[in-house]
Order: sequence, then C-alpha cells, then structure tokens
Amino acid sequence: MNSNTSSNTPGDIQRLKNASSDIKQIVKSETDLDITADLRKKLHRAKKEKLEITTKHNAELASYESQIAKLRSEVEKGEALRQSLEYDLAVARKEAGLGRRAAEERLAEAHRIQEKLCAQNVELQGKANEIEKAFQISQQKWKEECRRFEHDLEERDNIIQNCHQEYDLLTKEKSRLEKTLQEALEKHQEEKNEMESHIRETALEELRLQAEQWEAERRELQFIVQEQDNAVQNMHKKVEKLEAEHMECSDLLRRQTSELEFSTQREERLRKEFEATTLRVRKLEENIEAERAAHLESKFNSEIIQLRIRDLEGALQVEKASQAEAVADLEMIKNEFKEVESAYEREKHNAQESFAKLNVLEREYFSKNKKLNEEIEEQKKVILDLSKRLQYNEKSCSELQEELVMAKKHQAFLVETCENNVKELESILDSFSVSGQWTSGIHKDKDKPPSFSVVLETLRRTLTDYQNKLEEASNELSNMNNAKEKASNELDSTKQKIESHTKNIKDLQDKLADVSKELSHLRTKCADREALINTLKVELQNVLHCWEKEKARAAQSESELEKLSQAFHKDAEEKLTFLHTLYQHLIAGSVLIKQPEGMLDKFSWSELCAVLQENVDALIVDLNRANEKISHLEYICKNKSDTMKELQQTQEDTFNKVAEQIKAQESCWHKQKKELELQYSELLLEVQKRAQKFQEIAEKNMEKLNRIEKSHEQLVFENSHFKNLLSQTKREKTSLLVACALMAGAFYPLYSRSSALSTQRDFLQEQVNTFELLKLEVRTLAQALSTVEEKKQEEAKMKKKTFKGLIRVFRKGVIAILAANRLKILGQSCVSLFTWMESFREGIGVLVCTGELKDKHKFPKHQKEQLRCLQALSWLTSTDLLVAIISSMAEVQEAISKTDPNSRICGHLLIGAAKNSFAKLMDKISLAMDSMPLHNNRSITYVEKDSLVQRLARGLHKVNTSALKYGLQGHVPILKSTASLQKQIFGFTQRLHAAEVERRSLRLEVTELKRNLNEMKKELDKTQGLQMQLNEFKQSKLITHEKFESACEELNNALLREQQAQMLLNEQAQQLQELNYRLELHSSEEADKNQTLGEAVKSLSEAKMELRRKDQSLRQLNRHLTQLEQDKRRLEENIHDAESALRMAAKDKECVANHMRTVENMLHKVRDQISLSRTAASRNDFTLQLPRLHLETFAMEGLKGGPEVVACQDEHELSSLWY
Repeated sequence: MNSNTSSNTPGDIQRLKNASSDIKQIVKSETDLDITADLRKKLHRAKKEKLEITTKHNAELASYESQIAKLRSEVEKGEALRQSLEYDLAVARKEAGLGRRAAEERLAEAHRIQEKLCAQNVELQGKANEIEKAFQISQQKWKEECRRFEHDLEERDNIIQNCHQEYDLLTKEKSRLEKTLQEALEKHQEEKNEMESHIRETALEELRLQAEQWEAERRELQFIVQEQDNAVQNMHKKVEKLEAEHMECSDLLRRQTSELEFSTQREERLRKEFEATTLRVRKLEENIEAERAAHLESKFNSEIIQLRIRDLEGALQVEKASQAEAVADLEMIKNEFKEVESAYEREKHNAQESFAKLNVLEREYFSKNKKLNEEIEEQKKVILDLSKRLQYNEKSCSELQEELVMAKKHQAFLVETCENNVKELESILDSFSVSGQWTSGIHKDKDKPPSFSVVLETLRRTLTDYQNKLEEASNELSNMNNAKEKASNELDSTKQKIESHTKNIKDLQDKLADVSKELSHLRTKCADREALINTLKVELQNVLHCWEKEKARAAQSESELEKLSQAFHKDAEEKLTFLHTLYQHLIAGSVLIKQPEGMLDKFSWSELCAVLQENVDALIVDLNRANEKISHLEYICKNKSDTMKELQQTQEDTFNKVAEQIKAQESCWHKQKKELELQYSELLLEVQKRAQKFQEIAEKNMEKLNRIEKSHEQLVFENSHFKNLLSQTKREKTSLLVACALMAGAFYPLYSRSSALSTQRDFLQEQVNTFELLKLEVRTLAQALSTVEEKKQEEAKMKKKTFKGLIRVFRKGVIAILAANRLKILGQSCVSLFTWMESFREGIGVLVCTGELKDKHKFPKHQKEQLRCLQALSWLTSTDLLVAIISSMAEVQEAISKTDPNSRICGHLLIGAAKNSFAKLMDKISLAMDSMPLHNNRSITYVEKDSLVQRLARGLHKVNTSALKYGLQGHVPILKSTASLQKQIFGFTQRLHAAEVERRSLRLEVTELKRNLNEMKKELDKTQGLQMQLNEFKQSKLITHEKFESACEELNNALLREQQAQMLLNEQAQQLQELNYRLELHSSEEADKNQTLGEAVKSLSEAKMELRRKDQSLRQLNRHLTQLEQDKRRLEENIHDAESALRMAAKDKECVANHMRTVENMLHKVRDQISLSRTAASRNDFTLQLPRLHLETFAMEGLKGGPEVVACQDEHELSSLWY
C-alpha cells in the first residue's frame, strides 16, 4: 500500500503540471478577459477540488502511516523480544551446559568419594571384626578365669569347712582331754595351755590373713568393677554425644539428598525446557525469517525516517527507563554479588571449621580407640595378676594343708604325751601316797598331805576362761562365716555386673561400628559440600561473566543513544536551515500563501517541506507565466475536465484495491500478532516460573546464610568467652600449682616425721608388750611358786575379811561412760573423709579432713550419711577455698612473673613472697577448718594438777593402798611380785641344794644298800650254810621258836628295803628318760616352728610386695580419676559460665534494642520538634531529650553492662552536653 500511495502522488503532480501548461497555452491563445475569468473560476474550482482530494488523500495517508508506524513499532518490539529471548536462550544454554558439567563433575566426585568410602568402610569393617574377635577372645579368657576363680573359691570354701570341722573335732578332743586332765599339775597344764594357745593363735592368724586377703581381693574386684562402670558410663556419654552428632549429620545428609534430588529434577526440567526452547527457537527462527522477508518488502522510503525517529525517541525514553532499571538491577546484582561473596567466604570459613572439627573428631576417635586398647591391655594385666594370685593362693592352700597334716601329727603326738603324762601323774600319785605313808611313819608330828582342792579350783578357773575364749572363738567363726557368705554374695553380684559390663561392651562396640559408618557418611557430606562450594564458585564466575556482558551491552546502548541524539540534532539543524531558506525564497518571490485551515497540522516535517517546496516552485512559475497562458486555459480546462473524470475513476479503482490489500495485510498482521502474543505470553509465564524458582532458591540460600552468620557470631562469642575462661583457668592453674607445691613441700616432711614416729611408736609398743608379757610371766611364776602355806594364809585372810571390790567396779563403769561420751563427741565432731594408708608401712595413716558444716547436730541419724556426702561434696567443690588459694597465691604469681633465673635478689624475693603467701593460705585454711584444731592439748591435760587422769590415778592409788593394808591383792604390783619371785627362787635353790644333798645321801644309801645286799648274799650263803648246820643241828639239836621268828623278821625287813630302793631307782630312771624325750620334742618343735616362721616371713614379704604394687596401681588410678573428675568439673563450670555469659549477652542485646527503639522514637519526636522549631523564633523553645539507660536495673538484675550499654550511655551524655 505504501508503494501505491508513493506512486500515485508524483503522477498527480505531473498531470497537474501538464494541465497548468495547457492552461497557459490557452491563456496565450485566447485573449478574451471573459474567458480568462471563466477559466480562473474553473481553476479555482479545480484547485478547491484538488485541495479537497489532496486533504482526503493526505488524511488517509496519515492514518495509514500511523497504522504502519504502530505495526512497525510492534515489529520492532517483537525483534527486541526476539533478541532478548535469543539472549536468554544463549544464557540458558550456557547455564545448562555449566549445570551439566557441574552435575557430571559432581557425579564423578560422588563416584570417587563413594569408592573411597567403600574402601574405608571395608577397612573399618575389617578392623571392627578384628576388634570383635579380640574382644570375644578376651571375654572367653575372662569367663574362663572367672570360672577358675569360682572353682578356686569353692575349693577354698571346702578347705575352710574342713578346717572348721577339724577345729570342732580338735575342740571336742580338747574338752575330753581337759576333763581327763583336771587332776593334772600346774606345770603340765601351763605347757598344754601354751601349746593350745599357740595353735589357736596360728590358726586364727592364718584365718585372719586369709580373710584380709579375701577382703583385699574383694576390694580390688569392686574397684575394677567401679572402674569398668565409670568407663562404661563415659562410653555411654560419648556414644550419646556421637549419636547426637550422628543425628545432626543424618539431618544434613537428608537435606543434601533432598537438594541433590531437587537438582536432578531441576536438571531434568532444564533438559525438557531446553528441548522445548530449541523447538521454539526453530519456530522463532522460521517466524523471524518470514518477518524479515515481510520487513524487507515493507521497508519505507526515506520520507518515513522522521516517524521512525519519533518512535526511536519513545524507544530511547523506554530504553532510558530500562537502562535506569538495568542500572538499579546492576546495583542490586552488585549488592547480591557482594552478599554472595560474603556468604561464600562464610561458608568457606564454616567448611574449614567443620573440617577442623572433623579432624578433631578423628583424633578423638583414634585417642578413644587407643584408650580402649590400653584399658583392654590393663584388664589383661589385671587378669594375669589375678591368675598369679590364684596360683599363689593354691600354693598357700597346699601349704596350709601340709601344716594341717603336721598339726594333726603334732596333735597325735600331744595325745600320746598327755596319756603318758596321765600315767606319770598316776604313778606319781601312787608314789606320793606311798611316800606319804612312808613319811607318816617318819614324821609323826606333821599333818596329812594337802588335798587337791586348790589345784581343782585353779583348774576350774582356767577351764571357765577357756570356755569363754572358746565361745569368743565360735562367735568369731560365725562372724567369719557371715563375712564369707557376704563375700560370696558380693562375688555373685560382681559376676552379674561383669556379665552386664560385657553386654554393655558389646553394645558399645556395635555403637562404635555405627559411629564409624556415620563418620564415613560425614566425610561424604563434607565432599558434597566441597562440590557445592565449587558449583557456587562456577555460578559466581558465570554471574560475573553475565555482569560483564551486561556492562558491554549497556555501553553499546549508550553509544547508540549518543549516535541517535547526534543524528537527531543534525536533522533538526537541517530542518531549521531548510525553513530559513524557504522563508528567504518566499520573501524574494513576495508570495503570500494563506495558512491552511487545519490540514497542515496533520502533515509531518518531511511531507510539509516537500509540499511547500513544490508549491512554491509551481506558484513562482505560474506567477511568472500567468499572463501568457490565460488564453489557453479554457481549452485546456475542457480537456482537463475529461481527464479529471478519468483520473477520478482510476483513483477510485486504485483506492479500492489499496483498501482491499490493506485489509488483507491487517488480517494477516492481526493473526501474526495474536500468535506472537501467545508465544510471548507462554515465554513470559515460563520466565516468571523460573524467576519464582530462582527467588525461592535465593531465599533458601539467604536463610542458610543467615543461619551461618548466626552460628558464626555464636562461635565468635563462644571463642571469646572460652579465651577468657582459658586465661582464668591458666591463672587458677598457676595459683593451684604453687599452692600444691608449697603444701607438698610442707606435707611430705611432716609425713616422713610421722612415719618415723610411727616406727618408733611400734618399736616402743613392742617393748611395752614384751614388758607386759614379762610381768604376766613373773606374776604367774610367783603365783605358781607360791607355797601352800602362803595360800592357806591368804584363804584365812579372805575368810577373815572379804574385800569388797565395789569401788573398782564403780570406777570401771565411770571410765566406760566417760570413754563412751568422749567417743560420741569425737564422732559428732569428726570431719574426716578417709585415712590414707601405705601398704608397706602398716600403721602409718594420713587423716584427710573437710571443713565442718554448720548445724550438723540438728540432723537426725538417718540423714547423717547424706550430710557427710554433702559435706565432702561441698568441701571438694568449694569456691571459697579456691578463691582463698588464688587470692593468697597472687603475690607468688607476681614474683614468678618478675623473677629472673640468673639474679640472686629475685630468688630471695620469690622465697619471701612464697613464705607470705603460704602464711596467708594457712590463715585462710585455718578459718575454713574451724572444726580441726591445730594444737593438741594432750600435754597440757596430762600436766594439769586437777585433770581427770590424775584424779583417777590418785583414786586408784588410794584403793590399792587400802587393799594392801588389809592384805588383799586385787592386782599385785610388779615389784612385790619380783621380790616374791626372788625369795621363791632363793628358796627353790635352797630346796634344790637340799635335794642334791638328799640325792647324794640317797646315792650313799644306795651304795650302802648294795653293800648290804652283797653282805646279805654273803649272809644268805652263810644262812644256807647255817641251815645246813641247823638241819644238821636239828638233826643233832632243836632251835627255839623265838630265835627263828626274829631271824625271819630281820630277813623280811631287809627284803622290803631292797624293794624300795629298786623302786626309787626305776622311778628316777623313768623321769630322766621322760625329760630327755621332752627335750628332744621341744627341739624338734622349735625347728619346725623356725621353718614355718621362715616360710611365713617369705610369704608375707611376697604379699607385701604385691600389696605395694596394687597400692601403686590404685594410687595411679585414683589420681587419674581425680584428674578426670576435676576436668569434668572445670568443663561443667566453663559451660555454666558460658551459659550465664550468653544470658548476659542476650539481656544486654535486649536492653540495647529497647534503648535503640526509644532512641528512634525520640528521634522522630526530635524531627517533629525541629519542624516545629523552624516556625518558632528562637532555638530555646525546645530541648532534645534522649532516653537514658537505667544502670540500676542492670545492677538489680545482675548485669554489669556491656560495651554497647556503655556506648549508648556515652552517646546520651554527649547528646545532653551538645544540647
């Protein structure tokens, strides 16, 4: 249509020119004025018609051109959209390519990490299997050793039962022997009692040693079980921590898996979108090619450039707005890029921290494994020690069995000796009875021999004592049986505990395997995070590349805008010059054209300029040649009317054709416009969806960044807090180290002195015990050697005046009540925790006390154990004591910080500071330990005249003196007993001397008797000879009867004397043999005793060495446990301090936020006041009042006010000073 309109306008102009030339010819030919007038009228009419036609034509042209401009603008918008879509497609292709590459790299890295983790998992599974095998082997060994131990215990129980049975049999036999030996003498009874007491003491000592060994083993087992319980509890805690970390890691893994799934879905969507976009791009390329063909066909001529310039101006404004928006977007992108960089740095920092945490966790895991291996080795060592002990116990049991066999033999030998003694006693009694009869004849004036009533009374007393001792021994045996039952119950409980511990250890091993798997998962997560960081880096690089491209595009658009503005200025200058020249032509030609009535406003610059120029040229030519062509006008007008009709018809035909073509093109354009709108609407919807997705992803990333920032801030705060805690703990550590060094330097010399004093005390106690034994032996000897006459005198005195021992009974009761009260007071005022005893120094103990709680006596009995536990806990965790130690050691710390190792003066200053600080520490400890007095007042109480001890001594002295006055001895002093012993020994020596004299005289008599026997034999021979003579004499002469009887009596007496002498000799020989046999028995018993004592000493030394080793191991374990407990307490205190500091910081933040809100409110008020003050005349009409933080509230709440609070307060003070 544009081509038709452009072709019609020059044809009309040529026709008009031809018509004007014809009119001129007619004007020249015709000279009539009428004709000219008519022709002028016709010209005017034709001009009017022409003007109307041109106006219509111009209106239609303007409408069509406006429509064309609109369509062109839409086409240009479509091109712009196409270019933007092409750019978006290129960006999407690049992003898709980068995403594919990143996904492929992630997949490759994931495969690599998976392979590595599989290898690590295989290794860890192998290690776990090895550990499980080792644990099962150790568990089997432990069970076997436990079974062996149980079997040994059962054997021991059987041996003990056998020993008890044998002991019962021995007691029964002893009772029988005691019944048979009631009529024995004191010497034999004392020997027998000594032997029985020795046997009983050895048996009791052996039982006591076995009980102590069993108790020590039970304690060791309890300690091992407690250690295992503590280890299991620690493992449970560690496992719980690892489970929490595992839960966190599993949550992170789930999130990452969800993100990976989302990324895979996103990749699939992007692939689908990429395929759809490729199809759309193909369609768009086809449409663009069609549009290019249409565009090439529908290009306008040079006249439509001005319309395009207007559109370009509008486009320039749009582009300016879009450029402003692009600049704003660039600034937003820059800010976002900065935020992304900061987030990337934070994530990088967090990744480094997480990697460091992972390294720490791995180290802890390895250390825990090492600790567990060490504990297993220690348990193996303990098991080996227990096996050695069991072997040693078996050896001891075998030795005890051998000793029991020896004791049985010894007992049989004693039974034989006792039977021999009974026989000897019977023989001695017979001999005494015979000798009494013999002596009765000799000593007619003396009394009969004394009865055995005194001996029976002494025997009864000793038997009652032995019965009491037997009852005590039976009670002790029952107690030992109860203790044995308790030990068996405790062993059963320990077995159950061991089984539970084994189950717990299995569970812990399973948990360890799970933890290893979780560690592998954590490593995969770290690798995924590193891959994400790499992808973020790639995305950042892409964003930077896009930003640079956008920068280049903005620069290109700015250069194009500058070029377009320059072209616009050039066009404006050309138009101005053209109008100026036209104005000069009009002035030179003196032609005045009427202004158009309203049609000229509708023309554009180019059309107006062309029309003006043509009209001006035509008018100038017409005006120059008007006079020549007036004659020819009428003729030409006629021809012109015909031609005009033809032209009108042709124009109408052309206009109809052009309208049909325009309508067809409009319908085509509408269809294309609708298709393009649909396509662009679909593209816009897709772009909006993508934008929403990216916005959601960005929001998620922002949330992650916020979380990371919060965690970073918390970690920074915790780091600062832990640094402060580290400095505090270092100070406390140095002060505690100095205090411990000083206390150790003070304690160990005291302990060495106390050990030396204890050894001296033991030596003195042994001497005192030996002295007491000597006293007892001396008294028993004195009582045994006291004569029968003295006993009779004592009986007579007792009958005369019985001593009433009520005073001594009363004194015993009073002393017992005083001792009970003192023990009660000591128990109430006792603040001791425990007593530490060294194994190799028996009797040496260190009493460890605590500070006394107030109102201790108010509590009931059942709460005193709880109170003791609370007291120990408060003393071991007392902050006052820690503050006292730190404050007292401040001077030493200053001296240590200032000391130089080379200077002597600094050394003296350090010693002085240590002395002062130790004095301060002792003062503060004395204040804390009010219940434990430093100075013992024993010496003072013993020295005082009116003390209780001296009063009791005076009373006892009075009682003893009064008893001695009456001749009654409740308890004979040792000097008198020694004096009586000396007298008795002197008398005994005299008796021995007399007995020797008598023995010599008896020997002389025996010799005389032998001589007499020889004489008697001779006399017998003589008598036989005499009998022969008598017989001969009888035969010869009879002898008288009286002479015969006298001779017979003399012979009988001689025979009796000989028999008595033989009996005495036989008895003396038997006594000598018995004495020699007893001496041999005593020598053999002493040798056996020496051997048993040597073996016992060896076993005791070995047991002491083992006890020392056990004590050393126990001390080390106790130290380790105390260190662990101290570390745990320190960590708990640090955690509590951190929580309190966090609370303080939160409260400070809340206060500062409230203060900032109030400040903002006051600023708004101040703005209002300033706006009001501008209307006011003076500045003093209003005052600026900022809010002030109330520090009293902080003090009431326990806050000290942080730097933010102080800064706000300073701002308030500055603002108040300014105003």
